[in-house]
Amino acid sequence: MHYTTYLFDFDYTLADSSRGIVMCFRHVLERNGYTDVTDEAIRRTIGKTLEESFSILTGVTDADRLADFKQQYRKEADVHMTPNTRLFPETLDVLRKLKERGARVGIISTKYRFRIHETMDQHLPADFLDIVVGGEDVSRAKPDPEGLLHAITELGVEKKDVLYIGDSTVDAETARAAGVDFAGVTHGVTTADELSRYPHRRIMTSLEELLEDPAPPFKPQPRRRIAIRQVLLLLLLLWLSWAESIPLDDEPTFIFFTLFLLCLWSVARRRRILPVVAEAWLKEWLHPVIARWRAFHIRQIRGKVPAPLSAEHCTCRNCGHSFTGNFCPRCGQSRGTYRFQLKHAAGNILRSLFRVDGKFGHTLIALLYRPGHLMRGFMQGRRAAYSMPLQTLFLLIAFYLLAVQLVIPQIQAEQQKPTDKEKAERIRKSLAELQQGRDEETDSLTMPIWDAAIALQKQNLAEVLPADSLRAAERLRDDEETNFISGNNVTRQLDAALSQIPFLNRVWSLLKRWGHGNRTLHVIAILPLFAVGTYWSFQSRWQLRRHPQRVRFNLMEHFFIQAYIAGQIMLLSILLLPFGWVDNEAEVFALPWSIIFLLFWWDLRQLYLCSWWTSLWRTVVMFFYALLLLTAILCAGYGLYLAAEILLSA
Repeated sequence: MHYTTYLFDFDYTLADSSRGIVMCFRHVLERNGYTDVTDEAIRRTIGKTLEESFSILTGVTDADRLADFKQQYRKEADVHMTPNTRLFPETLDVLRKLKERGARVGIISTKYRFRIHETMDQHLPADFLDIVVGGEDVSRAKPDPEGLLHAITELGVEKKDVLYIGDSTVDAETARAAGVDFAGVTHGVTTADELSRYPHRRIMTSLEELLEDPAPPFKPQPRRRIAIRQVLLLLLLLWLSWAESIPLDDEPTFIFFTLFLLCLWSVARRRRILPVVAEAWLKEWLHPVIARWRAFHIRQIRGKVPAPLSAEHCTCRNCGHSFTGNFCPRCGQSRGTYRFQLKHAAGNILRSLFRVDGKFGHTLIALLYRPGHLMRGFMQGRRAAYSMPLQTLFLLIAFYLLAVQLVIPQIQAEQQKPTDKEKAERIRKSLAELQQGRDEETDSLTMPIWDAAIALQKQNLAEVLPADSLRAAERLRDDEETNFISGNNVTRQLDAALSQIPFLNRVWSLLKRWGHGNRTLHVIAILPLFAVGTYWSFQSRWQLRRHPQRVRFNLMEHFFIQAYIAGQIMLLSILLLPFGWVDNEAEVFALPWSIIFLLFWWDLRQLYLCSWWTSLWRTVVMFFYALLLLTAILCAGYGLYLAAEILLSA
């Protein structure tokens, strides 16, 4: 039978990574007291998820304990996996000959995609493989056919033209569940008799037997129609591009237009709209960019790799204990203690003033290029290299307020002279603040000072606005103030009651002033809304039934995740502040809400390892839930306010 697409498992099919796998499992198991597990038992679990493998080897069923094993395994794999992975002798020759026949070649594995590329890119061009689906690309591992069906969908091929090649019964079950033909290879620990119990085209002792099939007749790959959801996404980005760029004299940023072009390129490449010659030329021209992007993607997933353990003996300068490693086991001091020099002055000043150390710097860098991976790793226990979420948020808010005081006056000085309308608006705002301060003042001696300041601002407003406009503005303000005071019976009753107790009156006035314009308070108040919205959107019972293997976080962890996202928004606000792209007068976030939505979209995709489309839809649902919750809280507060007014007036 002729096949046009060959999809391979990786471990024990294309490569022998058993040495690295056994080494990583061995280190984790022995570290946790499981010393009686044999190497053969470990090899028998290759092909399963890490949670399943550790559960089989240890008998542990607790999800948190298995997640901890998985995290330890990943750290070991960063060091031992790729150097101990070897391709089988015939692998490269078979893959190249299949490509020469015009077939499409891909890999479907539970291993992380970047680890597969680390091995394959040493021997093959970056664009040789048509698709690689790793463990981070799916929510359900094999034998669920999600990864295999995803590859078939992305490649745009028919199931009858696909042959899936694997070494284990898990691969055979995956092919059967996906409805594609299966070929088994006995490179691993699964025997031919075990593989032959499942539907198969052939059982091979070597991948070279694939080449015995006659070459398929050349058929041009069909072009696929663009999906409705992709059309909607392109239209949305195009509309946002037009909205941010018109009028042209309003300093457009072209952020959404750039996203539109990238999305258009992705759709054209995946749906094979581009001519074959043009696509080949673009791939060759963009090869350096593609290679660097893959390296960047590997760094995104890995994050900060711990320093290798030193084998040299060291005497601790603090307690005098002799040890090997990076830190003293008695007192915890680093072996790299240095003498103070001038180059260390800046870091010491920051640590003294803000309690900022290297963790804070690593956290800021991670928030710029791998925020979702940082949050997921931090919640799962990778916390040694990063600062706490609320600490990061508070420091970034403080730095933002400091940057506003330093940068905004300079920007205002460089701008043109404000118009009369802008001057009038500023004077009105100042007048409102003075009036509020005067209303809250209880000391009769200082009230004339407030009255004089208010009179001076009214005089300034009269010089800017025509007389008719001023009288109309004053009448409108007086009417609004009268309506507010007459309707705000609860506030008047509370102020009257507290005025009898000087201490409580002072505290009440201080709280009102502290709450007015307090950005930190406003940001903290909005975090629970986003936390509940994200929890309902991504962790609902319906979602967990559809994706039982998805990473799970409780409500408190979602709150800390939102603190990291808020810190990321404040960090970008600081970086964009000198360019005048932020609204420093905003009460909560200085970035436009469209940019904030894009950040949530990107962060939640990395956090939950889902597709761009899934993340987009669930982010929209998350914002809807947060808005619904805010509306409910406001309605409940207004209801309590009306009830209190009725009780006071009765």
